[in-house]
Amino acid sequence: MNIVNIAIKEIKREFRDVRTLVFMLAFPIVLMLILGTALSNAFDSTISVGDIHVLYKDKTAGEFSKYVRTFIEEAKKSDIHFKKASYHMDGRREVKQGNYDGYMEIDNQGVQLYTNNSNSVKGSIIQGMVAAFADKYNMVAAVVQVKPNQVHMLMNNGHRDDYIQETPLHSKRQPGAMDYYAITMTTMIALYGAVSASYLIRGERTRKTADRLLAAPIHKSEIFIGKILGSMVTNFLCVAIIIVFSKFVFKAYWGNHLALVYLVVFTEVLFAVSFGLGISYIARTEGAAKMIVMVVIQLASFFGGAYFKIEATSTIARLITNLSPLTWANTAITKMIYANDLSASFPAMLLNVGLSALFLLIAGMSLTRREGL
Repeated sequence: MNIVNIAIKEIKREFRDVRTLVFMLAFPIVLMLILGTALSNAFDSTISVGDIHVLYKDKTAGEFSKYVRTFIEEAKKSDIHFKKASYHMDGRREVKQGNYDGYMEIDNQGVQLYTNNSNSVKGSIIQGMVAAFADKYNMVAAVVQVKPNQVHMLMNNGHRDDYIQETPLHSKRQPGAMDYYAITMTTMIALYGAVSASYLIRGERTRKTADRLLAAPIHKSEIFIGKILGSMVTNFLCVAIIIVFSKFVFKAYWGNHLALVYLVVFTEVLFAVSFGLGISYIARTEGAAKMIVMVVIQLASFFGGAYFKIEATSTIARLITNLSPLTWANTAITKMIYANDLSASFPAMLLNVGLSALFLLIAGMSLTRREGL
C-alpha cells in the first residue's frame, strides 16, 4: 500500500507542475505540427510524369479494331492518350520530332512500337503497357489462323492474368511527413522521461524531504519502487496522449497493432526512467547528472532520426545510428505499422528491458550502500 501511495503522490506532483504539461505534451505536438507540415514534400515519393501521347495506325482492316479501342479506353484511365494517325502521316517522324511520345503500328504481322528516347520514363511506361497488349494480340492473331470462331471467347474469357500472385516485400504504403514525425516525436518525448527521473531521489534530498521519508515507517525499497512506478505512469500517460492526439487530430497513421505499439513505447519509458535514475547515482553532482542525461538524449534524438531521416550508408554511420534507443523503437514501430512485422518489436523491447534492468541494478545497489536516500 505504501508503494501505491508514493506512486500516486509522485503522479500528482508531476501533473501539478505546469512545466511537465508544457514540455511533455505541448512541445512534441507543436514540433510534430511544424515539422510534419514544413517537410511534407520531402516525404512525397509520388512521381508525376504528366500525360503521355501516343500516335497509332491500325492496318488490320477492322479485324481487331474493337479490341484496339478497348485497349485505348483503358489506357486513357492512366493518362495515356492514343490518337489515330491519318493515312499519309509518318508516325515515326512525328515521334522523332518530339510531337508524340510514341508511335504504335498494328498490322496482321503484329504490333510495332517506336518511342521517343528524350523521355525514358514515358517510353518505359508505353513499352510496358503495349507489350501486355501485344502479347494478347499475337496470341489472338495465331488463333485466327486456326479457329477464327474462338477469338471472341479468347478475348473475353480465355485469358487469365491471375496465375501468378504477387506479394511485395516492401509495404506499398509509406509514411508521410506527419506519420513519420508522429512516431519520432512520440519516441523522443518518451526518452525525455529520463530528465525527470534523474530528479526522483535527488529531488527529495534537494527539497529536504528525504529525512522525513526515512523517518516514516516505510522501507527504502518501497520508496524506490513507488517513485519509479509514479514516474513511469506519468511519462507513459503523456506519451499515450500524444499518440491519441496525433491519430485523431493530425490523422497520423498508426496501423492495426496499436496495442503492441504502446507496449514498445512502454518499454522505452521504462528504459528512460531507469537510465535517468541510474545516472543520478553514477554522477556525483546534480549538474553533472543533468548534463549527461541531456547530452545522451540529444545525441540519441539526432542520430535516431527524430528531426529528419538519416540514411546511414557507411558501416560507421550505421553503427552510430543503431546505438540510439530511438532507432530501436522507431524501426520496430515502423515495421509493425507498414510491414505487419510483429516480430520486429521483440528486439527493441528486449534491449529496453535489459538496459533498464542494468540501470535499476546500479541505482538499487547505490541506494542500499547510502545511509540516506
